Amino acid sequence: MSPERRPVAVVTGASRGTGLAISRALAADGYRVGLLARPGASLDAAAGELGEAALPLPADLCDPDDVRAAFAQVADRFGALDVLINNAASARPHRIEQASDDELRQEVGTNLLGPMYTVRAAVPLLRRSPRPQIINISSESVTDPFPYLVVYAATKAALETITYGLTHELRADGIRVTLLRIGQTVTTFKDSWDEAMLAEALAAWEAGGFKARVSGAVAQPPERVAEAVLVTLRQAHGSVISELSVRAFS
Repeated sequence: MSPERRPVAVVTGASRGTGLAISRALAADGYRVGLLARPGASLDAAAGELGEAALPLPADLCDPDDVRAAFAQVADRFGALDVLINNAASARPHRIEQASDDELRQEVGTNLLGPMYTVRAAVPLLRRSPRPQIINISSESVTDPFPYLVVYAATKAALETITYGLTHELRADGIRVTLLRIGQTVTTFKDSWDEAMLAEALAAWEAGGFKARVSGAVAQPPERVAEAVLVTLRQAHGSVISELSVRAFS
């Protein structure tokens, strides 16, 4: 990377949880970080914490116009982009037959359409970088979909297919693409889950033996995911970590 220019990354879902942990790690590693997240107090706080290293990008990931506008800000401010990290995720426990239109739109929009929108907007900027990379974050649930989280697992499985395809599609542009699959991780989006629906889901998971199959008895802290991101980005440019899994060990 040229010593005259600090590398630039965009992280989706960057205002809290795993996205904020990744953004902190990148800023500490010398990156300028575009924090793409819904507008609100969490995004304001994250931008204030990271200070001059941060560029807040208030946007609804489900809205293609919002995503275009966010990356236009990145182009205006930095002129290029080195790393795109698709971290944002939406999940709510429900049976598919019970899911509302809004719930389905939100999950599919955030987890699947959102990454397609960001990749589409980011690739022209990534081509200007000497070391461009995309990291798409998925979930171990794709290999063992839990009842009541079927839509979440399905969208993440589709994201993995897109990731593998992008590896070939963007190779000629020199853009490295990595799938980062994570196990159970401490997160904040569960705080808004409906208690009655969660109780119903927990009972189904217990009855089906799903709770015993979750990797790691204790969820890993999001900082471990951030460490995995840095390991991936520090890989010598002649190589690429195509797929990496990170789960709790203790």
